[in-house]
Amino acid sequence: MRVIAPMMMLLILLSPLSGCVGDDSSEELEDVPIPDLTAPNQHGENVTLSEFRGAMLVILFNAADWCGYCNDEANRTEELLQSMEGLDDRYTVSFVELLNDNAEGTKIASQEDAMNWSEYSNNSHSVLHGQATRDYIEETFDREDIPGFPSYLIVDLDGVARSWVVGINEPIVAEDVQVQYDAYLQDLNQY
Repeated sequence: MRVIAPMMMLLILLSPLSGCVGDDSSEELEDVPIPDLTAPNQHGENVTLSEFRGAMLVILFNAADWCGYCNDEANRTEELLQSMEGLDDRYTVSFVELLNDNAEGTKIASQEDAMNWSEYSNNSHSVLHGQATRDYIEETFDREDIPGFPSYLIVDLDGVARSWVVGINEPIVAEDVQVQYDAYLQDLNQY
């Protein structure tokens, strides 16, 4: 009994981190179109993912302050986007972040949470929030067996999911988008 009580307490204390850390993996996908999502951004404007067709789209699935790794990714998104935009002039890159919850991880992210998150990380991209965003994240994670936050999805010009980049030890880099664009071109040439 003395051993069980401390183990139970440890499990209870660690449970909030269970959705935060991925497994450092990248998963390649095959011709899976992403479901559409319309949700408000940090400025209260509705954004629809299908509006980004014709560009390489990078979607960051992120939690909030309670997840240290999510903070790290949020703080590097602007630099990451600039490096993606400057790497290759054959395509444009769009970037969207889906914010799952508030700073404490206790409620669905509101517009105020998304604005604070955007200001905190000094970014220029849309940070989507709200019930529709939370539902989209949960459905996507269930469907794709994604272990947690932060996770990136790279989507091609036709709205087809190309690659998941999950985890913290090898974060996404601009070249990951370039590789997926080259694979997209190769697929087009095979038809």
